[in-house]
Amino acid sequence: MKKLSALFLVLLFSATLGSAKTDDQITDLNAAIKQATTENKALFIIYGRATCGNCNALHGYIDQHQLRLTKTSFLIANIDCDDPAQSSNFKGKYRNNLDGNTLPFVVIAKPDGTLVKARTGYGTADQFNDFIRDAKKDLKKE
Repeated sequence: MKKLSALFLVLLFSATLGSAKTDDQITDLNAAIKQATTENKALFIIYGRATCGNCNALHGYIDQHQLRLTKTSFLIANIDCDDPAQSSNFKGKYRNNLDGNTLPFVVIAKPDGTLVKARTGYGTADQFNDFIRDAKKDLKKE
């Protein structure tokens, strides 16, 4: 029984560490826009939740550097759809531009928060890279 309890505690501690937010993670949309404006970076906004498989797949692509998101060009913001204030803010700015109901909702925006491209739901790393490439073309047009 003691071994089982110890195993449970180790697993619980590991799960807590795995889901912890890093200190540099931006979770406030207004703060992200302010920082992107200051740094003159485009925004890559992920609207999702920690328990979303599609969202976690996207975060995996980012963590494994499979996406063409350079820190010199993009500021990544992770907006929790279960945070009422952040959810309301995100929906007020972008919801009318998103087709679909499947998380994550992903928005690429200009530094001032103006929408450039949006998509919803699951995607492969290649599909997200196509999305990013198309958004970069649109950003250069301006």
